[in-house]
Amino acid sequence: MTKLVFMGTPAFSATVLEGLLTDERYEIVAVVTQPDRAVGRKKKSA
Repeated sequence: MTKLVFMGTPAFSATVLEGLLTDERYEIVAVVTQPDRAVGRKKKSA
């Protein structure tokens, strides 16, 4: 079993991660993503 650290952002990477999670050849040991960006005039987190 290959151990992986997955790094990705938004929708495309979520699809890839789901595929890896269902594949028994891989073990996801960590997931790294960017924090939500602040939006709006007052820059509040989304």
